[in-house]
Amino acid sequence: MKVIFENFVGLDDIRTTRKPIYVEDGIITKAFDKDSSTKVVDCKGLFLIPAFTDLHTHFRDPGFTYKEDLESGSRAALKGGFTSVNLMANTKPPVSTRAIYEDIMSRGKELDLIDIRQVYTITKDFDGKTLDHLDDLPDGVRFLSDDGHGVNDDYTMYKAMVKAKSLDLKMTLHEEVKGLSNEDYELAEDLMTLRDCYLSYKLNYPIHLSHVSTKGSIGAIRYFKDLGAPITCEITPHHLSFSDRKDLRVNPPIRSQEDRQALIKAIKDGYVDAIATDHAPHTEDEKRAGMPGFIGLETAFSSSYMALVKPGHISINKLIYLMSTSPSKILGIKKGRLEQGYLADFILVDLDKVYTYRKEEIVSKSKNSLLIGKDLTGSIEYVYRRGVLKYENNR
Repeated sequence: MKVIFENFVGLDDIRTTRKPIYVEDGIITKAFDKDSSTKVVDCKGLFLIPAFTDLHTHFRDPGFTYKEDLESGSRAALKGGFTSVNLMANTKPPVSTRAIYEDIMSRGKELDLIDIRQVYTITKDFDGKTLDHLDDLPDGVRFLSDDGHGVNDDYTMYKAMVKAKSLDLKMTLHEEVKGLSNEDYELAEDLMTLRDCYLSYKLNYPIHLSHVSTKGSIGAIRYFKDLGAPITCEITPHHLSFSDRKDLRVNPPIRSQEDRQALIKAIKDGYVDAIATDHAPHTEDEKRAGMPGFIGLETAFSSSYMALVKPGHISINKLIYLMSTSPSKILGIKKGRLEQGYLADFILVDLDKVYTYRKEEIVSKSKNSLLIGKDLTGSIEYVYRRGVLKYENNR
């Protein structure tokens, strides 16, 4: 199939162009002559940018599909402009076996909505010690994580990193010292971050640090990155948008204004590699009972745009780098650039449009958003995956 995208606004800093973009069989290609079968997409003067990639997502499937499932999560992702997600393994049962992994991947492919990558557990069933399940990995596994738990035993984590390096696997890490978080959650995050950054440095092993939230943790990341450690990290939109809110239950917690400013400065200084949602669906009853986490796929772009671009902290181009170009590279997929040979995953955005985020319009099964009833800026109007329209605003 041949498609031509024309009449859009480009963002030159990420090598986009106002000239038409030519797509053949889902891939950006060189110009070709139109024929009767060629489809032409009029982009109506909207901004055309690469689709987003989320390195940290929870779809709750299998085991908790009353909160979210592969289809509802995929549709929520599309509404937010994401065509690729990296799903965490804390399902029920956890993704520690070939059968569970292959079932998720098969069903996701059959849906044909977005591209799904599934993370595998570091320790079997999150037991904190067993690594034998890594000897029989299914094809396609690229990331390991005990997200929601963390690996608390130092020797187990050392062995896991050595093993993962030999298998050419990366880790995406939840940094929290068990038990200590009940006393001092800031210290709990900082201590494990220091440990894993040091192990990454000593072993020359690539790690990705999830939902970094403290001044101390981002300071450790700066230090070890400067030493040459192969570390990448992400920050969530809610840790960039809120501070000093004890009433917002999430792990890691919403931090102080000093922490939030340290995160923003690290973004400006180039030490942060991605913005990731940590999309965490829960029911209203679960939230009332204190379950941590919020959904974020549908609002990640608008909330990040308002927290970072509108105040002048970074450019729109840098935001696209953090939400598309860099996370796509970390995930190892050929997305995130509007260049020949890259997949034709695009978003058409109205950067000036202000809209109200309404509960009845949420696509996710869960409605536990921090932004219901809020006016947001930057509306995603259309989403294309491999040149095919997958989402049109509120349709």
